[in-house]
Amino acid sequence: IELDSYFDGVSGWSGDQRVTAPHVNPGDSFAVRFTPPRAGTFIYHSHFDEERQLGSGLYGAIIVLEPGQRYEPETDRTLILSQAGPTKGASRARVTLNGSRSPVIEMQAKRLHRLRLIHIAATLPLRFSLLRDTIPVAWRAVAKDGADLPPAQALVRPARQIIGVGEAYDFEFTPEEPGQLRLVVKDLAGRTRVAGVVRVQP
Repeated sequence: IELDSYFDGVSGWSGDQRVTAPHVNPGDSFAVRFTPPRAGTFIYHSHFDEERQLGSGLYGAIIVLEPGQRYEPETDRTLILSQAGPTKGASRARVTLNGSRSPVIEMQAKRLHRLRLIHIAATLPLRFSLLRDTIPVAWRAVAKDGADLPPAQALVRPARQIIGVGEAYDFEFTPEEPGQLRLVVKDLAGRTRVAGVVRVQP
């Protein structure tokens, strides 16, 4: 998200010649003040000792809505890929989706859902898939890193996305019928890191 350098929070670096962002010691705080430049899906996260701090939960989503819009948690879903605890090295990272390695997500058939997919695990790109049995369902890409996609890229396509660290993608998805879908996250070597389900209610 575009904001003044000082508030970007890289201690001892962000800012200018007059002032740089401070270290935030235990018990201290650092207030960030900015005006979001547009509606979209954004991320806040630690900029220091990332493998330890991100693995310990120093991250989150910032969802910015257009004036007059309301957040609808039943159909607007934030899905955060992260690490379960500090670790050294990508191969040992325990990846979770919203804190679980086997998440269960409830959706309603015939309703349009917005899926805000964020990746903030510190070390490795991942492949996210939403499947009926072994076949990807269809979703429509609508935004990338808080910016709406141009019409030529906002296309319906199979629900499979490689996502790098620090990226955010928004998709629109309408489950066609009740039942159960599979949600699978693999690393690029093909190892399953998250295996969950989406229960589609009538």
